[in-house]
Amino acid sequence: MKYRVKYPGVNTVEELLNARGMKDLDAFFKPTKELLESPHLIENMKEGSELLIKVLNLDNPEICLIVDCDVDGYTSSAIIYQYIKRISEKANITYLIHEKKSHGLEDKIEEIENSNIHYDLVIQPDSGSNDKEYHDRLQELGTPVLVIDHHDVDIEISNNAIIINNQMSPLYKNKELAGAGVTWQFCRYLDELLGENYSRDYIDLAALGCISDMMSCLNLENRFLFKEGLSNIKNPFFKDLCIKQEYSITGDTTGDIKKISMKLTPISVSFYIAPLINGMIRIGTQEEKALTFEAFIDGDRYIKSAKRGANGELEHCGIEAARMCTNAKAKQNRILDKAVEELEVKINKLDLLSNQILFVRLEEENFPSELTGLIAMKLAAKYKKPTMIGRLNGEGYDKGSIRGVNGSELKDFKSFLLQSKLFDYVQGHPNAAGFSISDNRLSQLLQYANSNLAQINFKENFYDIDFITIASEYNLPILIFDIDSHKDLWGQKNSEPLILIKDINITRDDVRIMGKNQDTVKIEKNGIAYMKFKAKDFIQELFSFNNEIKLNVIGRANVNQWGGNTTPQIFIDDYEVSDGTLSF
Repeated sequence: MKYRVKYPGVNTVEELLNARGMKDLDAFFKPTKELLESPHLIENMKEGSELLIKVLNLDNPEICLIVDCDVDGYTSSAIIYQYIKRISEKANITYLIHEKKSHGLEDKIEEIENSNIHYDLVIQPDSGSNDKEYHDRLQELGTPVLVIDHHDVDIEISNNAIIINNQMSPLYKNKELAGAGVTWQFCRYLDELLGENYSRDYIDLAALGCISDMMSCLNLENRFLFKEGLSNIKNPFFKDLCIKQEYSITGDTTGDIKKISMKLTPISVSFYIAPLINGMIRIGTQEEKALTFEAFIDGDRYIKSAKRGANGELEHCGIEAARMCTNAKAKQNRILDKAVEELEVKINKLDLLSNQILFVRLEEENFPSELTGLIAMKLAAKYKKPTMIGRLNGEGYDKGSIRGVNGSELKDFKSFLLQSKLFDYVQGHPNAAGFSISDNRLSQLLQYANSNLAQINFKENFYDIDFITIASEYNLPILIFDIDSHKDLWGQKNSEPLILIKDINITRDDVRIMGKNQDTVKIEKNGIAYMKFKAKDFIQELFSFNNEIKLNVIGRANVNQWGGNTTPQIFIDDYEVSDGTLSF
């Protein structure tokens, strides 16, 4: 176990947040609506709102809504759909859902061009900033385009599109606002024009979309959005998803959305809510994906249940969609497990592990392209190597997904690849991105990686430590309670703190083996419970020593409340074990 103490001398949550760049702690701990930037600062708000209102004033306006294929896309489209319906009952909105992992108009332009409907407006929430080619084609039909987006723009803008995008707005400071957030700000602007306050009813979807798209939890505007949105869930489908995942979120099964929302955090949304929707988007049928979007826009509507044994009984659309999303996530996991099992044979046969990065080309394998990123993630975790999964196209380019190794010394796999100057592009997050590289450059890439990553042992975990202390330190329980009381702070770019606790002196009598499979360890010392799950290797190490044992552990703070007792805990991520009779 290797580590570095990222912020030496930091002892409290406040000091940690300061070290991470947060200076206004009062605002961060108690965010208010004053943290919201004015929607007027996002360029083209006026032009976009005037275009929409002009279209809505037509006798029977026909609007085409492009639903982008991720949680941010679904929530962005759901926000604008519901808002339009609220201000114009006569508006006819047709929504188009991608069949695969496509974005923008690329796979929908011909459907629009060949439609029997002449659309008065096409709206693209969370996509479209780089769709000039298709915007020009729509101009030939006399159909203007309204784009409400957050992605970087790298081409010329069509004169047939009004693009509302925070990345293109110098006066708008928050570049960490996803499509759902920009769409919500557009609705706030419309509220001002119309003298309404409808946008407040969609802040929960704005929070869900931005969190799912991995936007920063350190940004003050986002902090207000996340806290306000998660504590005031109004969307019926969002509620149904939370109730479906209640036990994972709270450890309880009350079905009370108010109690659930009190414990809902950006981390729990990322782990338990977003994956259900993404699972459906990746492998669901078109009918199932359409039903999922319908659940976002009309979750209380009754439909016939397809649940086994239901015999066509009526059920809320949101409840039915939540059940289907859960099933889709389970099916996705089964496909992933099968994919990894099949690829293991290929990896070993071709000796692909001999390089410092694992590059696997999918050829004859019949895996859904929507799962490429998840396959890369599974293989990176299994083999402890930065992983690239690609498919060779007809133009001679390997395209696919990358995933870095969590807890390794290589913190930014994307930047490492870009520095090679060998790629057509690598776009996305530091350790989760898409790539394109000419096939004839693969050997150069592997040489580059083998040379520049030679000193890194990816099988040895490397941690950035936020706090370091010894087990007997009096303030350790205080620190644990402090971190746990601020669970809603942690998330993307403000990660849950890691604590290194040294010199935990124990005996075998302090060790309890628990759980159905007898693979959970609980060690109680100095009033703190140290927990590790799926810990058979840890158990063997502990009992390989004599009675006196010394531990160093890296873990995360938690507080357990049970039977009227409150116990500070550390969930162990990694550890060092030594004989306590010897000097460490």
